[in-house]
Formats: sequence, structure tokens, C-alpha cells
Amino acid sequence: MALFVVQQQQRRRRPTVAVTAAAAALLCVGALASTGCSQQTLESAQEDAERNIQTVRREAKPALKKLDNGGRVTAAIQANKQLPSTIRVDADTDGVKLRGTVKTAQQKDMAEQIARDTLGPDLKVVNDLKVSGG
Repeated sequence: MALFVVQQQQRRRRPTVAVTAAAAALLCVGALASTGCSQQTLESAQEDAERNIQTVRREAKPALKKLDNGGRVTAAIQANKQLPSTIRVDADTDGVKLRGTVKTAQQKDMAEQIARDTLGPDLKVVNDLKVSGG
């Protein structure tokens, strides 16, 4: 008999838990529905988003240009098997600076010419490569 009573109590609790969970979910939905945003708040959020987009565009554009300049010149120099891996490319928005060491003056001139050909005439190339003579 005691087992029968325990089973009945467990059966009664299960629907109670389900009903409580459903009621809590309905209360949450009701609370969220009643706290809508005003038109002014939505417009303010849209203005903030547009301002943030403009800031990102303004600040990201030079960084992307710098990465593009450096990446293109580095790839072009590394693709040339006559040049050593000791050449570093420091990039900026208006061009690049070549640094490091090479063995000959010919390598120094070749690296500069590759950088100029890669960037075109509108961007500068500063050749600070050192010739080691070895």
C-alpha cells in the first residue's frame, strides 16, 4: 500500500513541475512583449550603428592599405629565388621600407626594383638594405 501512495505522489508532482515551467515561460514571454523599444530609442541605436560603421571604415582603410602594400611586396620578393630571406618589408600607407641584409649590391637593386614594380609609381620605396659583401 505504501508503494502505491508513493507512486501516486510522484505522478502528481510531474504535472505540477510541467505546469510551473509552462507558467514561468508564459510570464517571461509576457514580460518581454511588454518592454518594447520606443521609436526614439530605435532611431538613436540606428544613428549609433551608422556612426560606428563610418568610424570603422575611416580607421580600417589605412590599416588595410598598409597590409596590402606590405603583403604584395613581401610575396614578390620571397618569390624571387635570387634574393635572400633576410629582407624585411616595413609597410605604411604611402609605401614600403626594405630592411635587412643582402650579399651583393645587385641583390639590393633587384629587391628595390621588385618593390617598385609591385607598388607602382604612386607609392614610395625606401631601400635601407645593407650589403654584407659575403
